[in-house]
Amino acid sequence: MCFTAIHRYFEGLRLCVPVDMYRFSPGGGIITSVCLVQVSADRSVAEMLTQSARFMAFPDVKEHFKEYHTRYQRKIFKERLSNIASVQPCVADMIYKELALDASSTQHSTTAERMRLIFLGNTELIGDLRHMNPGRPGNTYDTFFEEMAKVVEEATVADERRHNEAHLAAWISVRDLMAQTTERCPEHTLVPSPSLVRLQFSPKNPYSKTALSFTSKLKVQYKIQRRQLRADHMDQHYAAAQFKYLRELAVELGNEKAIFLFADDKAKIPVGEPGLAVSTGVRGKMALTPSTTTLVSLDHDMTKASLTPSVNLICSIPSGVSDSFVQGRVITTINDSVFEGSSPWRHSACVVKFLKDASQTVLLLYTDGGTDHRHTLEAVRLGLICIFKELNLEGIIAGRCAPGHSFTNPAERVMSVLNLGLQNCSLERSIMDLASEVSAKRYGSMKELRQHTALRDPWKESVVSVKHIIANRFRRLKLKDSPIEVMDTITDHEIDLLQRHAQALFPGMNLTKVTKETTSKCAEYTAWKAAHCRERHYTFQIRKCSDPDCCLPLASPTNFAWLPDPVLDEDGLHYKSYKEVADLLTEDGRPSLTASTKSKKVETGKKRPSNFTTLSIEEENNGNGVPLTTQNARSVVECVECRKPRLIYSRHKLTDRQMVSVATLITGFEYTCGSPLCPPGHPQVSNLLVRRGLTCQAPIELAYYAAMMGPVDLCAHCSTSGADPKTSLKKQYKTVLPICRGCEGNGKTPIVARPHGKK
Repeated sequence: MCFTAIHRYFEGLRLCVPVDMYRFSPGGGIITSVCLVQVSADRSVAEMLTQSARFMAFPDVKEHFKEYHTRYQRKIFKERLSNIASVQPCVADMIYKELALDASSTQHSTTAERMRLIFLGNTELIGDLRHMNPGRPGNTYDTFFEEMAKVVEEATVADERRHNEAHLAAWISVRDLMAQTTERCPEHTLVPSPSLVRLQFSPKNPYSKTALSFTSKLKVQYKIQRRQLRADHMDQHYAAAQFKYLRELAVELGNEKAIFLFADDKAKIPVGEPGLAVSTGVRGKMALTPSTTTLVSLDHDMTKASLTPSVNLICSIPSGVSDSFVQGRVITTINDSVFEGSSPWRHSACVVKFLKDASQTVLLLYTDGGTDHRHTLEAVRLGLICIFKELNLEGIIAGRCAPGHSFTNPAERVMSVLNLGLQNCSLERSIMDLASEVSAKRYGSMKELRQHTALRDPWKESVVSVKHIIANRFRRLKLKDSPIEVMDTITDHEIDLLQRHAQALFPGMNLTKVTKETTSKCAEYTAWKAAHCRERHYTFQIRKCSDPDCCLPLASPTNFAWLPDPVLDEDGLHYKSYKEVADLLTEDGRPSLTASTKSKKVETGKKRPSNFTTLSIEEENNGNGVPLTTQNARSVVECVECRKPRLIYSRHKLTDRQMVSVATLITGFEYTCGSPLCPPGHPQVSNLLVRRGLTCQAPIELAYYAAMMGPVDLCAHCSTSGADPKTSLKKQYKTVLPICRGCEGNGKTPIVARPHGKK
């Protein structure tokens, strides 16, 4: 019956007795309830008003009217109920209706009616079908899964240095794993579906709901390769102790007296040719982009142009050595990799530029020991001396990490922040004039471009716009609420000014070739270092002398103390604390210094065996069956520590493509004596071999001189050029390796082999 018909019914209602009509309207679209009550015909007006109030106050009358609650009331009840237990919405509605006597219509009336019947105890509403479920399948696929477990166990091999680490995914897909297992199973073995095999894996998150579906019979998971493999080095513990001493000294001096600087170069940022934008290679996470835009770039990474950001972290020294040192100011300079390559002079001029107004008198510098930061090189030492003089410092301590352990440098932590500004970016340089573009196309590498000096200015102008783009993106980044600063690139004039000051300090030095051989001939330089410097393998320290004609007076009454070297404790397993070795100045605790070499000393005038490096049979073949002989020498790689050339061996002659791969390896990775040439997983890892038993103290290989792979006038001990073999020894030996005057003066003996009269 519609609302209009109900209204007309009550309007036309005629009764033989007088009645009162009561209406209850809950509101909304709910139907109004009407109640008719018989009354006396001769009642007064006062009785009419009081009877109406009394009628609505009777409890038995209210029971006949239904209650209708609002959605907000039900919402509040469900929220409070969820704090106690987790129930389905339909169950929560049923509980509310039973407790509050709510007559409001439900969204799912059928479900509500079923719930009501269940609450009333009607157990026949749902049929018990459990007798129809035979349970999980029995041992149908047990043979297959047992064999698959063996395949998985065989793939879980130990890494050369660490357990439970792999460099290659053992199986490309689930079907590949099933195919390998099927080949090993007996004939007619039942094979399950891929979906059932996946359910036998270990869940990625054992605490999630989906983990209930996995059986974990097979110790297999879906994983992504983590690029966190670290190379071991015999000095890694020693270098870590040295770095801890440096941090403790920084805490002792404080921010008022010392500047703690961490420096490093970021990886090169590729820049495409005009109109051919190339990705920076940093993809990371998804970037915010308009929905109508698509991020695109070229699908190759062969570029001529690239930029190298130099990162300097001026640390805000904390109050304790265990606190974080990754805080403070970050200053970056963006250099063109072609004509503004990283060099000790450029880094030194950069440090002088942003520290010229500093009031501190001590500089603590820590780097990863790259070729432009390694203080064992004379060019880097000369740059540090220039910083010392230009800033009028009382002392400089330059430290570095062990080879392959650049992750210990706090400046590396800044690189991940800079990657945020480079992710999902594609860059291209501006177009040069027509003649310059034609000339640039003739050269295929940065080395060839550098030799063409006429391209210098046009090339720099073409990458200026790219520098501005990267600089603007870097300035929008922060390291712990400190905005990253971008400094202008160091000009050639600033570098030339620093070199002129160095020339004035050491007039007899040839700055065009700053090597150990040339600097040893400069008397002023060697005398200055003897009076002001302390040289160690992992530290280089400078402090003022007491001569007023050489150095300005000290700002403090006490002279700057040397940083001590780590010393092993009585157990020989750990290094002593900083306070225990404060007055000890010895480098005997460095493992690479005390490592035993396999060469033997020569005794002049006696019949003696050769003292060139002799390897065991296993090491001669390098575990791969390839003899490491002169006939198998294919190329040369230089150690970044000792600068000695080391031979690269291969069973077969290298093709042009393989030679390009070797050149890429040498330029892309830093090689140190004793380490493998190729990183794990490289396609040439089993083809390109080097001697793994060599150390930086070992002489140059005899096969290097026989293979004629490079200059043969290199000293066998220190690789200094211009060395000559001893003529007097050639009468006794067929092979006499060159030795320089410096090594001979230090007491080292010539290296000889193959005495005459013996085969």
